[in-house]
Amino acid sequence: MDFGLNEDGVTNFCNWNRTDGGVTGRDVAEAMLVISKNPGFASATDAEFLDGVRSGNVIAGVSGVWNAASIKEMWGSDYGAVKLPTYTCNGQQIQMASFSGYKMVGVNAYSEHTDWAMKLADWITNEENQKLRFTMRAQGPSNKKAADSDEVRQEPAIQAVLAQSEHAVLQRVGNSYWEPVQKFGETMAAGNPEGQDIQEMLDKMVEGITASVVR
Repeated sequence: MDFGLNEDGVTNFCNWNRTDGGVTGRDVAEAMLVISKNPGFASATDAEFLDGVRSGNVIAGVSGVWNAASIKEMWGSDYGAVKLPTYTCNGQQIQMASFSGYKMVGVNAYSEHTDWAMKLADWITNEENQKLRFTMRAQGPSNKKAADSDEVRQEPAIQAVLAQSEHAVLQRVGNSYWEPVQKFGETMAAGNPEGQDIQEMLDKMVEGITASVVR
């Protein structure tokens, strides 16, 4: 199945509701429901996930490098990180995919204080500060010298991100993507409690994702 941003840079294309091929949209949705109904599964916000880690109610979960330092502090020597797992779908083991991205700070070349803006950019990205950012937050350095260190290469969260990058696509989506996907995902995570027709749900989600305006 396929998804992406159209050439207009605003709208999306998506066929997650497909009904043909080796794996259909229904196959994926039904696999999601199997996972959600497992007694070991829980859907949680970022804050709820960290609370669960702190209390011991969460022993593993899907999170991001932004939480790595906090989790490492709480779990100590038990801390580890890996790429997303495979899941069973229509009798096959399929690798979970993901979005990839990065944070960017821009320097305004037309600022009245361009020299100071450039100095700030140099200061943020210098080797010392990028190493400090890695030490404090376990996030990958943008400075090449800082990134080329044994500490960075041995950090589980960063290695997990690098491994997952082979199964990730750059997050380039139109605004109409988020609301229908969130609604569908929440329903699946809850186990489709109202027993809605899966194909109708998929069709409605794709209709929302590919809409020309935000609904």
